Amino acid sequence: MKNLFYFAAVAVVLLSSCGQGGKNANLVDGDSVSRILNQKDAEINNLLGTVNDIQDGLNQITEAQGRINAIKSGGVEGSAANDIREQMAFIQRTMQLNQERIEQLEKQLKNSNVNSANLRQTIETLQAQLNEKTLQIEKLTAELAARDIKIKEQATEIGQLANDKANLVQDKANLTQANEAKARTISKQDKELNKAWYVFGTKRELKDHDILKRGDVLAQGVNTSYFTEIDVRNVKSIPLGSKSAKLLTTHPKGSYSLDKNDDKTYTLHIIDPASFWSVSRYLVIQVK
Repeated sequence: MKNLFYFAAVAVVLLSSCGQGGKNANLVDGDSVSRILNQKDAEINNLLGTVNDIQDGLNQITEAQGRINAIKSGGVEGSAANDIREQMAFIQRTMQLNQERIEQLEKQLKNSNVNSANLRQTIETLQAQLNEKTLQIEKLTAELAARDIKIKEQATEIGQLANDKANLVQDKANLTQANEAKARTISKQDKELNKAWYVFGTKRELKDHDILKRGDVLAQGVNTSYFTEIDVRNVKSIPLGSKSAKLLTTHPKGSYSLDKNDDKTYTLHIIDPASFWSVSRYLVIQVK
């Protein structure tokens, strides 16, 4: 039926265009009409093929938009960001190709013998769809750009937080070191403040080490290497191992006691360390 319609239509056109006033008109043979119909069919198929290509391109753009939106919902870090860039590049290429196809379709229709209002309406619809896609992609590009800026800002904030954390860790380490150094200094100072020295020996031993000179105890130039260094906070008693003991240095009465052990030897007990060491930090005891 389609071929018969084209045959009749083309025949009418050709017959009406042949000659003027019916002078010596030539009849159009069936072969010429068939060639014209085949040419029109080829032109229409070519046009419809281009229309299908454009529609396929629009569908591919829509699918790419869907993939981008799916990726956006899951975040755009790392490989996801690369996927979005690839999809956007594909969309741009496809839109450019579709625009070129529409321009080609308009040119084909203009240069063809086909005069179809429906086809022209189809071209206008495709152009409108492509224009709408252009607006959608511009909006999507702006959203991605804003999101990229936000991500960069977040990355900057995270980097700043990491730096702040590193600084805090360093500050804490420095503070710890400072506290440890301060504690060592305090401990050293405290130790120095609580140092004392004692020695006990016979009168001869004390003289031999210049601790006792002509009846004076701890005269200038005394040999302190013979003394035992102690921390007054820790030493509260000193066993003397002798049955006779006498303190030669000055220490307040009541701050100590000399007590006999079961074996009759003496032990010095320091009752009040602060008072005992308040006069002298050196303790000299003469034993026998």
